[in-house]
Amino acid sequence: MRLVPLLAASSAIVLLAAPAFADTPSMKPDKPEPAKGQETGVYRFGATYSVTPGDTASACQSSCAEDAQCVAWSYVATFEGADARCELKRGGGKARPNPLATSGVSPTLAAKFIPEPKPELEGGPESE
Repeated sequence: MRLVPLLAASSAIVLLAAPAFADTPSMKPDKPEPAKGQETGVYRFGATYSVTPGDTASACQSSCAEDAQCVAWSYVATFEGADARCELKRGGGKARPNPLATSGVSPTLAAKFIPEPKPELEGGPESE
């Protein structure tokens, strides 16, 4: 019976401390949003024809956009002494999870298969 007051006191302390823990921000840092057309954490396989040292995923994406042969690209970050690289590909290949990679398809290819939304299709009865 002596435990009942002790349990009640410890429960009261936990309940009083709960709001303080609810207000603390998450310990995880916010991840930056990937640029349009980038698949963060994805590596694309398929007919690599060019491998160059890479600075950023955005630079790799731009290289693909400027090359008529390029269908897809993958940027692989530095890991255990290996330099970061940009791979341009003739095919889209399979996409597989890879925490060091960022990939995408050529903007010209994406335009063929992923059309921009048409303004006349937006809205509805509420928009008039």
